[in-house]
Amino acid sequence: MISLYLSRNTWLHRIPAAVKLVGLAVASLSLLFVQQWMYLLPLPLLLVLAYSAMGKPGRQRLFGLRALMALILMMDWDRAASAVVKMVVMVMFADLVTMTTPTQRMVDVLNLLLIPLDRIGNFRRQLALMVALMIRFIPLLAQQWQAQHLAFRARTTGRSTPSLLAAFLSQALRRTDQIAESIAARGARRH
Repeated sequence: MISLYLSRNTWLHRIPAAVKLVGLAVASLSLLFVQQWMYLLPLPLLLVLAYSAMGKPGRQRLFGLRALMALILMMDWDRAASAVVKMVVMVMFADLVTMTTPTQRMVDVLNLLLIPLDRIGNFRRQLALMVALMIRFIPLLAQQWQAQHLAFRARTTGRSTPSLLAAFLSQALRRTDQIAESIAARGARRH
């Protein structure tokens, strides 16, 4: 899988992985309770500032997320405004965590947080790896959407169609299958 980690020492890199992961979880859950999209608007602005504060690499990554705007344009704004803003916030937040936290640190923190699950089975390490990969996978999917959208625009002058979305979902599912097979192969080698 493509590494989205930025090996650089920024202010966000210095925040412990546990704090970032807990912040991501709390933000995700908190967004579920906010219904009015207008109250959510400061969040993308704060995240844009966080990206910008990391210098040129942060601004480049932020520019790469512009493909999210294509998804917004395909939706009915009146009915989907809250969901769209929440999606943008969570992709940006997950991308910041991915950009500033090595996968192994995420797995280590999640492994500790999931210790209570040992009472019901021995799957804590696998679950920690799955959650870390899911957090990493969100920005990767945003980049994949951007690449497909740009390719579609280069081939046609029309608006994005449901066939573009279907192609994106098909490719995303293929990628998840490849990652699952890779994880399964690694797990089989360890046993």
